Amino acid sequence: MPTRQPIADNTKALGTDNIGFSTSGSTSANTTTNWRIHIQNCEIMYKRVTQYKTLDGAVDFNYLDVNYTMEVSQEHLYWNASAGDVLQRQTLDLISDNASGALGLSGVIRTQIAGMTRRAVRTGDTETNDRIVGNIIVGRQPGAYDVAFDTSANTNSTVLDMLISAKASVPTFEINLVNI
Repeated sequence: MPTRQPIADNTKALGTDNIGFSTSGSTSANTTTNWRIHIQNCEIMYKRVTQYKTLDGAVDFNYLDVNYTMEVSQEHLYWNASAGDVLQRQTLDLISDNASGALGLSGVIRTQIAGMTRRAVRTGDTETNDRIVGNIIVGRQPGAYDVAFDTSANTNSTVLDMLISAKASVPTFEINLVNI
């Protein structure tokens, strides 16, 4: 049965560590202007695959076959806002068949809180709406799958590998917004 595990420490309420207001930067008072709003989301589905040697049929290695959907919206809105620039960290949720917080044999990684920034529009900023779906391979391990190699201690690095590989298709996705 799938087990839900947080990927990062996302136990704090929105408004504590997940969102921050800057009192310096583009503005620190009520301002009516064009604001650039960046919002991002991702959904990742994966399963572990075993690769066999062609000569004798023995297990060669295993890897994660990953399907991802990355969404990024960058819009310019004219409105009044206070407290300067805004940053909301994106937090992810892991649901896997491993109860200890590791990736296991299959699972999904979904956005629990979307990543978001708000700042005044700058010269060169463009509005975009990207929704990209793709497949990647990550997390290769030698031989047959061994749960001893798949621990919660290395989950974040494998998730980062997924995000970096997917970012090649979605350059507007900002990895620095993800709370890993």
